Amino acid sequence: MNRIISMILFVTAGLMSVGAQTTANQTYFPYPTPPGTMENFYDRCNYMTEHFWDHCNFKSAFSSHDRLKGAFGDYISMVAHASVDTAMMSINNLIKSVEKVNARNLLVLGKIARATLLTDTSEIYSEQLYYPFAKAVADCKKIPEADRKPFVREARILGSTQEGMIAPNFEFVKLDGTKGHLADLKGKRVLLFFEDPENNSTHMLQVRLSADYNLKQLIEKDYITVLNIYPGKPDAQWIAKASDLPATWTVGSSVSVGDLFDLTNPPVIVYLTGEQKILSKSLDKDRLLNMLQILNQSVKQPEKVTE
Repeated sequence: MNRIISMILFVTAGLMSVGAQTTANQTYFPYPTPPGTMENFYDRCNYMTEHFWDHCNFKSAFSSHDRLKGAFGDYISMVAHASVDTAMMSINNLIKSVEKVNARNLLVLGKIARATLLTDTSEIYSEQLYYPFAKAVADCKKIPEADRKPFVREARILGSTQEGMIAPNFEFVKLDGTKGHLADLKGKRVLLFFEDPENNSTHMLQVRLSADYNLKQLIEKDYITVLNIYPGKPDAQWIAKASDLPATWTVGSSVSVGDLFDLTNPPVIVYLTGEQKILSKSLDKDRLLNMLQILNQSVKQPEKVTE
């Protein structure tokens, strides 16, 4: 990945010289070179994203999955700096090119895309970029059904939980045994926290949020509601621990929520607007805490009604 970032810096500065060309010659196939007159960094990334696969021979490229995976990683590092429209157009063109030559190779491409974009070790984690690959594999009838099955599930989940979409409603059971629904919280901004007791990072973030001053203030101001969900059937041990969570949080469990949201890369936090539109997903700890601080500073304490 560092190799391609260095190349971006070369081309951005207009320095695609012999040294940079040597780097390019080490790639799986020739990468594009932006016009020398194109000086803006993001314009160059858009150009390289759009033309990245121009010199790739898709009939032979899948002969080395490791080298193709390396090239795909380089490609995604370009896509990450490109405009959304350019990125999605390029991804769709890549999928069409692969399918045209050998549709079965979409399975290999899908697996490479998943490893690059959807794991806890992904340098660039993006459900939005991964979704078109999952859907392409899921829809390809030339791939055996058993191989398509995980992609079908991912495409179904990601196809309804992208940022800007209305979050799917689900039922949960509260600690007191009563039932609730996400839809019950419509009209309130919701910080939807999916708990994973086996994941230390999730537990540490849960503890941090429990003690966060800004989140406490936002709850007190009736600006945010925290919905802490355990995605499974609760046992006595979890109930005991969950009882120690802030009384201002709504805490519950749901055995079905794992079929509605992608929970493979914890911690998973979904921030919903009052209309239950997904505003953001899986913010890292620092970005989340910074967002809460900014919100708390901007939201006024509601005035108390006096007789």
